[in-house]
Amino acid sequence: MRKKLVSIIIPIAVALFNVLIIFFPKEVMTAAKSGSILWFDNVLPALLPFFIGTNILMALGAVDFLGVLLEPVMQPVFGVPGCGGFALAMGMTSGYPMGAKVSADLREGEKVTAIQAQRLMSFVNNSGPLFMLGAVGAGMFGSERAGFFILITNFISVILTGMIFKFYKGYKESPFIPRKKAIIKSAFIAMEKARKKDNRKFGKILADSVFKSLESVLQICGFIMLFSVLLEILDSIGLMAMVINALWKTGFFANKDLIEAFLYGFAEVTNGAGKLAAIGLKREALILCSGLISFGGLSIFAQSVAFLSKTDIKAHIYFFSKIINAALAVAIGIMMYPLFGLEMQPALEAAPVFAPDPVGQIIASISIYIIALISVFITALAVNIACYLKERRRL
Repeated sequence: MRKKLVSIIIPIAVALFNVLIIFFPKEVMTAAKSGSILWFDNVLPALLPFFIGTNILMALGAVDFLGVLLEPVMQPVFGVPGCGGFALAMGMTSGYPMGAKVSADLREGEKVTAIQAQRLMSFVNNSGPLFMLGAVGAGMFGSERAGFFILITNFISVILTGMIFKFYKGYKESPFIPRKKAIIKSAFIAMEKARKKDNRKFGKILADSVFKSLESVLQICGFIMLFSVLLEILDSIGLMAMVINALWKTGFFANKDLIEAFLYGFAEVTNGAGKLAAIGLKREALILCSGLISFGGLSIFAQSVAFLSKTDIKAHIYFFSKIINAALAVAIGIMMYPLFGLEMQPALEAAPVFAPDPVGQIIASISIYIIALISVFITALAVNIACYLKERRRL
């Protein structure tokens, strides 16, 4: 019965959406242009270098290399193989929906099982520092400290969510067994095996990576434009105002602006963050903003599901994990807010931390990408040295 209802409701909703586009052509054109500009100025330069880079690295066996190095960390802490560390690093540096793309690629390449991929998706698909510190903190709230508050609460909630979902499908921790060969040597052997399995020449790898990455960012562009138009239509027909007034009359919410920001942010996180920033450096606005960014919004969810649709990763479990992630971000934000003294800080003039031009953002994105890879390698090396020294003491 539920499937029949869905099969009837969805076509009716899509047909109604198309009719409303005809009735509001001016508003739709404005919203579509706004969405395309947002994609071209921010999403394209921020994500394209990461997409190309990760595709090349996966083809060259770098994921297998990091998988061996990070296994002593990822397996006991999150219940996923070491290659999950690559997805986590990329997801936490480049932002949505990179974590979903890398997780889907790992599952398609059979480097993780379906259960491990589901655990991985619960904590690797997150907003990036470029967005939280630059666009939201300095750009919207006019405060770098607000950006760091959002960043820290989000990253802590990500780690906690990953630790919770470690027990998804009855995880049983297996003790770390040191390899017979040196860890670095084992990592290089794993990388070489993966490289031999994918015997494409580098020129072919580069061409395929660029093509696949462009296809992915164009898909994201479509989702951004779709949700921009959808929000504009809902606003034009007065539906958003009706929902806001209905929630306001319940008396549960203390601020009408927070209701509006929550609804817009639940659909598309950038719009919601902008409306919360208009309220100022208030406790409720910043904590709610942290929760919305942690959730990502329905637009990001749709983009992520588009990547997951090629795999057996379940979208509803992923959605549930993002709800938990957002709830943890709000709870952590409530506890940590007094430590930042944000209400005592006057708002600065809104100015982006990173270069506003696309070329500047590409350079910033590539820099973060390189720093992330170096950081992951150094962390993995330090952990394995500690494990090696521990085993030597036992012997």
